Amino acid sequence: MRNEGNRHFRNLAGNLELFLGAYFVAFGILAVLFFSRTPNRTGIMASSGSVLLGTLLILRARRLLLWHRWVFWTVTLLIVAVPIAWLLPTVVAHR
Repeated sequence: MRNEGNRHFRNLAGNLELFLGAYFVAFGILAVLFFSRTPNRTGIMASSGSVLLGTLLILRARRLLLWHRWVFWTVTLLIVAVPIAWLLPTVVAHR
């Protein structure tokens, strides 16, 4: 009984870290593209930090979730690439 509760919380924590990490990575990449057009480099540094933090959260989620490797990386690729592909034209068109 105790092992099933532990598995439940590992699954919950892994999913939360996966989605939070994907959020940081996707929007951090978009923010780097947005701030690369400004002379102030503080935005690029903060955005790069969010990409790094998101990557670390995704790697931690990989250890918590006991999914097959190809399933995990396919899901991760989709939840990172879809927001980027959806919002990239707006970020690039912004002057």
